Amino acid sequence: MLQTVKAAWGRNRTVLGNFMVLSFVQASNYLVPVIILPYLFRVLGDSRYGLIEFARAVSIYFLTITDYGFSLSATSEVAVHREDSKRVSEIFSAVMLLRFLLVVLSLAALVALVLGIPRLRNDWAVYLLTFGHVIGMSLLPSWLYQGMERMKLVAVVNIIARVLFIVSIFVFVAGPDDYLYVPLFQSLTSVVTGLVTLVVAFHAFRIRFYVPPMAVLQREFKNGWHIFLSRMATTLYTTSNTVILGLFAGDASVAYYTAGDKIVRAVQGLQIPLSQAIFPHIAKLASQSKQAALAFASRVLWLVGVSTFAVSVGLFVAAPPIARIALGEKFAPGVPVIRILSFLPFIIGLAAIFGVQVMVNFGLKRAMTRVLTAASLFNIVMALTLVAPWRHIGISISSLLTEIFVMVAMFLVLRRNGIHVFRPRLDERRHEV
Repeated sequence: MLQTVKAAWGRNRTVLGNFMVLSFVQASNYLVPVIILPYLFRVLGDSRYGLIEFARAVSIYFLTITDYGFSLSATSEVAVHREDSKRVSEIFSAVMLLRFLLVVLSLAALVALVLGIPRLRNDWAVYLLTFGHVIGMSLLPSWLYQGMERMKLVAVVNIIARVLFIVSIFVFVAGPDDYLYVPLFQSLTSVVTGLVTLVVAFHAFRIRFYVPPMAVLQREFKNGWHIFLSRMATTLYTTSNTVILGLFAGDASVAYYTAGDKIVRAVQGLQIPLSQAIFPHIAKLASQSKQAALAFASRVLWLVGVSTFAVSVGLFVAAPPIARIALGEKFAPGVPVIRILSFLPFIIGLAAIFGVQVMVNFGLKRAMTRVLTAASLFNIVMALTLVAPWRHIGISISSLLTEIFVMVAMFLVLRRNGIHVFRPRLDERRHEV
């Protein structure tokens, strides 16, 4: 009995430790843009700031492609086989090689787009410099550290790099003509972070890189396929909003929408460390007892639901002063964006538990892909309909409605498969839809 209690405490302590570490990492990822937002918006102006955000949105498509589904599929696989260094080396080698090939293909596609589309060709340097962030993220083996549940190093390196990035922005960006420094410094930060954590991973986990057999590459590619489709579908209904807005309403509208969205996503993103910390834990539990995994996920669901609802209400009420601080005298167009998007932390928080934690770990990847694909189509139709009459406000409405669609659809899929998340219970009758 005492050994069982000690083992349970050890597992919970590991999850809590990883949650704290990932919180620092995620805070730096989301809060750094918010910290520099007021400065960049004032120094660069809405048009230059909107151009940088438009280029960043374009790069996210390639970031999704190069990440593929490895951030979840490889994390889950490493978590299960973490004691087998040979198997971990095999997974690591296959994932890194596949990522390299995807980066090469993505860069070729970006060059073709920049040369072929006049809207992009005029600012080709912004797009190519921004792609450096994609390269850096492909080098970062955070999925390996997550699967091994040892994220402290990633947190330390990430925070140091972010601090240097902030300092560089305030030192070198002094006017609209300095806008190229923003994607340059962001890319350098990502590449350095990726290289440092990659080198340390070889020593910390005693892994080696080699060219694995084709069967192993095919296995890893297949494992991440449905997650990749889900991620790409998610990108289509999030990032595409910025791209559509940029194409049909101009860089200034992009600036107001992305500024408001960035503030809300920064708050919403603070719950991502919890998701990343518990994912390998739930994956491990689900491989042993799905009922135990569901019970754990349900406890997290209630915690996330109550806390994020309170946060969303706070964002709605505080929208005017938040917009004034972030945007200065030109804050008025940003207030409705923040208010419309203010309930995303609550909605996305629930959807993340339904989808990533339960559906992925319970073998419902295809169903999740279908939900997100339908959501992406719904969002594109809504965005194209609302962008002309209401510009950034219309895009904000489209984003909110799409996230509600995702949350409700995922909940219904779980119920149809006999998975009750609020009162954790598994029905004997289970089927995928």
